[in-house]
Amino acid sequence: MKPALARRQAALAGVAFVGALGAIALTRIGGDPEPAPPQATVEWREERVGILADAEEATACGEPLTPSTAGVAHPVLPCGAALLLEHEGRRARAEVVARASLEGGQAFDVTPALADRLGITAEAVVRWRFAG
Repeated sequence: MKPALARRQAALAGVAFVGALGAIALTRIGGDPEPAPPQATVEWREERVGILADAEEATACGEPLTPSTAGVAHPVLPCGAALLLEHEGRRARAEVVARASLEGGQAFDVTPALADRLGITAEAVVRWRFAG
């Protein structure tokens, strides 16, 4: 191969390489936008609840239970976890204030003050989610 021909092929290969890089760069600039990050969804759960009957002076969470305490007694959730509850169109925000050992298929108990806010007079089904 003649040296002039080799130089010409090398130059053409270089131009082709630079053109390919430019084409890749342009497709990245003008291509499809980045996909949107997934949106957080709010997941409501339906559970059967009861009304907390024990009038303890202080709970396992260290909360004093008074007639105005609007909270939840839950067997697993950590003390202080904020929840939003809904029953028959009424909503209330509450925190886990006590522990409960539950019977009869109930997921947790609500304090009498919270039951009053939600219009619950006996065992009921509520929708709940973590408050954010």
